[in-house]
Amino acid sequence: MLYNRFENRTVINGIIEAVDPIHIGASTKESLNPVDMDDHVLKDSNGNPIIPGSTIKGVVRSRFEAVMLSLGKNVCNIFNNNDKKCADKNTIYEINKSKISDEEKAKKLYNKSCDVCKLFGGRAIAGKLRFKDCSFIGEKCAYEKRDGVGIDRVTGAATCGFKYNFEIIPKGTCFDFTLIAENLDKQQMKYLDFIIKMLEGNSIAESDYLSVGGKTTRGLGRIKLKDIKRTTIDREELKKQMLKQLEV
Repeated sequence: MLYNRFENRTVINGIIEAVDPIHIGASTKESLNPVDMDDHVLKDSNGNPIIPGSTIKGVVRSRFEAVMLSLGKNVCNIFNNNDKKCADKNTIYEINKSKISDEEKAKKLYNKSCDVCKLFGGRAIAGKLRFKDCSFIGEKCAYEKRDGVGIDRVTGAATCGFKYNFEIIPKGTCFDFTLIAENLDKQQMKYLDFIIKMLEGNSIAESDYLSVGGKTTRGLGRIKLKDIKRTTIDREELKKQMLKQLEV
């Protein structure tokens, strides 16, 4: 399905809950005060934490790609340039320079892309899934602090002078969640169902939760999706709504 025509839209709304404390680093220190926190979490303009849509999309794509690959499905191999399951740079160049219409080019690029890239986006095409930033639910977040130390890789002991601290979002913190999927075919609708199960933590085993942010090997980052509401509109329903609104 091309992107210049509306076929269907599915909107998934819900709540993301922190199963464990979460640390999504802000990448820069917020204060020059030497006694201030070394590593803050990412915050919005009101000082409350957010989970970027790109963070959710990244972990979902990574898990989904691994599952698809293990099942022998059509997935591109980013470690092998000779793997022709997906459009590489040469393929994209050859199609773009061919003397055909832009619509035909788009169709060829889409058909040359693997199932994962068709859904999440790839070198040649945009994705069909849009993950919105997840906003904090509540008045003010009560952040917590954790301490850490650098470990000497040779001795396995703490390294002198490498103590630091970092900020975490407490366990049980909740965020708004919105996923918008457009122009999915029947197979991609099934993929969407599986993605929702992954976010719920029930895709492979009970409580098999995805993890976001940093320090996930230290017990942080697990999330789960709950209170899901799903709305789907197809082309015919859209026509009916538009005709109704245009009635004089």
